[in-house]
Amino acid sequence: MKKIAIVFCAAMLPLIACAQAADTAWQKANMLYSEGKYAEASEVYLQLEKSGKVNAALFYNAGSSFYKQGEMAKAILYYERALRLAPDDEDIRYNLELSNLQIVDKIEPIEQFFIVAWIQAFCGIFGVDTWGAIGIALFTVTLMLALIVVFGRTPARKKVSFAFAIACLCLSLASTYVAVHEKRHLNSHSEAIVYAPVTSVKASPDAGGVDLFVLHEGTKVVALETIGSWKKVKTADGNQGWLPANTIESI
Repeated sequence: MKKIAIVFCAAMLPLIACAQAADTAWQKANMLYSEGKYAEASEVYLQLEKSGKVNAALFYNAGSSFYKQGEMAKAILYYERALRLAPDDEDIRYNLELSNLQIVDKIEPIEQFFIVAWIQAFCGIFGVDTWGAIGIALFTVTLMLALIVVFGRTPARKKVSFAFAIACLCLSLASTYVAVHEKRHLNSHSEAIVYAPVTSVKASPDAGGVDLFVLHEGTKVVALETIGSWKKVKTADGNQGWLPANTIESI
């Protein structure tokens, strides 16, 4: 047993060392930010991102460090990434809106049918993990009610339990669906931010294509298709066209 414990401890040491290093880097980045050394802080935040130690707080702080440097495209990118992980965070939403006010393109999104807009807003109330937890909790309640239906002594109690079991099951399935849908959206990476100062969106995926319109850095687009080094994108107002893939960065 002692040998097993020694081997286990030896195997855990690198993981503990990595965790301590990440904590040290996080503290260093936050200290640099508090001292007004925003460029240095952003470099450390990006190093943490490359190491895989990502979370909403990291993306939020990285976005704030870029905002302080006046790099709005990068600020918007990292605020968007933070919002994906914490959709109910008001600070992230506020800073993202503030950053969008600083960019050139002011694109009005297409007005959605109110039911679609309501459903999207409802799905965004909680994050993926919360929706998943709600689905599991409701399914557990469903099973408990099912036991009452099977082993209950009075018909009235069985009927009430059956009705609530059906309701909880439906809500559980709905919550699970929302969690799966939001997870897919989280991993889709179809949304992107224009990184180039100015880029022409063309009618075809080649440099000689007809210019349709111009986009500036910080504008959010949705990537629809890729051909070679070109991506077909759609803006919030529904306009579509092709631009070089290296002019955008996926959220």
